[in-house]
Amino acid sequence: MKLLTNKQMHDIEYDAIEKKGIASILLMEHAAMNITRECLKENPKNVLIFAGRGNNGGDGLACARQLLTHKNINTAVIFIGDPDEATKDCAANLNALRACDANIIYVENKSDLEGIERIVYAADVVIDAIVGTGLHTKLRELTEVIVTLINEKANYIISADCPSGINTNTGEDYGIAVYADKTVTFHLPKVGLMLYPAFEHIGELVTGSISLPVDNSYETGGYYMLTDKEAAALLPQRKSRSNKGTFGRTAVIAGCDLMAGAALIACTAAYRTGAGLVKAYVNPYVATVIHNGLPEAVTTILPDKDGKLFGGSFKPIAEDINGNTVIAAGCGLGNTKEVFEFVSKLIETAEVPLILDGDALNVLEGKTDELKKAKAPCIVTPHLKEMSRLTGLDVSYISEELISVAGSFAKQYNVITVLKDAHTIIATPAGDIYVNTTGTPAMSKGGSGDCLTGTIAGLISQGLTPENAAVLGCYICGRAGELAAAEMSQYGVLAGDTARFIPAAIKNLIKS
Repeated sequence: MKLLTNKQMHDIEYDAIEKKGIASILLMEHAAMNITRECLKENPKNVLIFAGRGNNGGDGLACARQLLTHKNINTAVIFIGDPDEATKDCAANLNALRACDANIIYVENKSDLEGIERIVYAADVVIDAIVGTGLHTKLRELTEVIVTLINEKANYIISADCPSGINTNTGEDYGIAVYADKTVTFHLPKVGLMLYPAFEHIGELVTGSISLPVDNSYETGGYYMLTDKEAAALLPQRKSRSNKGTFGRTAVIAGCDLMAGAALIACTAAYRTGAGLVKAYVNPYVATVIHNGLPEAVTTILPDKDGKLFGGSFKPIAEDINGNTVIAAGCGLGNTKEVFEFVSKLIETAEVPLILDGDALNVLEGKTDELKKAKAPCIVTPHLKEMSRLTGLDVSYISEELISVAGSFAKQYNVITVLKDAHTIIATPAGDIYVNTTGTPAMSKGGSGDCLTGTIAGLISQGLTPENAAVLGCYICGRAGELAAAEMSQYGVLAGDTARFIPAAIKNLIKS
């Protein structure tokens, strides 16, 4: 599903209104119909609508008028701001409500809020149509007071297009915004709604049509998120006449004396995702762990130095490594100069898709240009701290600018960048951005990144492009974590459990 920036949505509406002759107030009416429909699903007796003086407020006012046709629903409106400063379409709907003798309370300052708390508490549904997608700074003081009141006293909140207080480009909430139970957004979701902290405010997200032409010629750009149906369509096909070679060979170069489990988790995830053969290139100690935990894996023993791979470890695999379908490297290798020497040779030698995770990225601190030596398509999967080491940027800055940081890195180094966070960002060198919305706090455990690396590798092994594998791999791994948490709670899930639930996540997609 495509996601839109505010400018893209503005351009789409401009095209519809100015070039196709669709009246703006008609778009507002259709927006209101979506809000009304979702409101009626709650079977309310009392509905209270907070409306601002912009077009978002106009959506709420049109909804109020529609609700007036339901005699069994008591509908009231609280209009915030000077009515004389309302936008054209908002004013038109306000005047229509006045003509209908609607119950409208005007609030222009804090003194006008006396008694409002009681009205909010009495409402079965509160509709938030105060501030829409144009917000790019914190709310005014009066609006902050109202938002706090709504959050504290409302029984059920529906936000129009976005919760008031949210920047729908960046996902920022400026410290205070409406916490909706449901957000009814229009035409297509806005990219910022899928980012934190905004995602914590939207509740259930519903996307409603406002009758914009489906053949709209405006290019909506490269922001996306996967739906279940889209994820299912990306799944590799399993031919009935097949063998292990049909589904590819996944090479995993991972683990050291202190982190042998990383290799085991990555190998397990690759197999659970459907790879035909998983071959681990590891030191003797890690090989023992894999043999005990995953007997299906094949191992090639590499020489090590002090329990870790080094430059000399590469010689035994120099001619063999490109016989695989995909190479996943870095999980738990250790961050040493010797590991860097190995990783550098791997980057220069690989002729098949290469996934670099964990220590394969940590050893590139201050040497990120090594990535430019890659011959084959390359995926990097840093978490925030690893991205900080690669870029020199502060973690706090990266966490606030996930899309721009991931996008810039992907273009600069010609790598697919999987920037891991609560909602992971996948950026391609071509400029496309995917926001992954699956996952759970239960996955905030050591080894979850190793599971993701193995999942992506397993999908490439079966023939997916690196881009599709990165996007679908994040989706599947997150769903697997959710299923594990549903059975084991948010507290007890281990990365190995997430890998174990990968088949269930895929099975659910097949059914969707």
